[in-house]
Amino acid sequence: MAGGTNSFALARELRRIMDSGEWSAGGRLPPERALAARFAVARNTLRRALGRLEDEGYLTRHVGRGTFIVDREPAPSDGAAFRMSEASPRDLLETRSIIEPRAAGLAATRASRADLEAISHALEQSLAATALGAFERWDAQLHLAIFIAAKNEVLVNYCRAITEARNQPQWFELKKRSVTPERQLIYNEQHREIVAALIERNAEGAAEAMRRHLRTVEDNILSVA
Repeated sequence: MAGGTNSFALARELRRIMDSGEWSAGGRLPPERALAARFAVARNTLRRALGRLEDEGYLTRHVGRGTFIVDREPAPSDGAAFRMSEASPRDLLETRSIIEPRAAGLAATRASRADLEAISHALEQSLAATALGAFERWDAQLHLAIFIAAKNEVLVNYCRAITEARNQPQWFELKKRSVTPERQLIYNEQHREIVAALIERNAEGAAEAMRRHLRTVEDNILSVA
């Protein structure tokens, strides 16, 4: 995979290998040194790819022990992810605008304390991110944490499929062209509003804040699509 491999492409290849069964569920991944050599990538590129897979639930990392493959059943989203990645930006964003405000409203009433802590942590990390890649990863994690808090497995699988679609290189290119530093500040403020409504258990407020946020994202991405 030499020649400009990025963390998105590497994560996709690692995912393919795990799905193929070459590395068994519950088993430990080879050491970072061996993986970096196998795929001819820099260690920081590898670590970003592993971080994405950890956020998506494929991996779990234990300090001093290594990185392990999560034993997970194939999710309904696994087949949907490819179809979503092939969808037009307008169709995908329109779908998000229909589903995600409702999910945010459910999360406001169903989230546990641990769910709210995970949401707040993802928000803090996204606010601290300076590079677009890091911001995108924590942005996706924030949305996933909200779906998990909605306590609906179908919605969680939908969100994982959306995350997979967002990992595709063409989507990242759209993000690079549409997310300016000024727009990232706007997204940060909108994320704060969503999380504040969730913490207040304000279902209507969370849904409306999510709706405003996705409308802004849609306008920005479609302006460069």
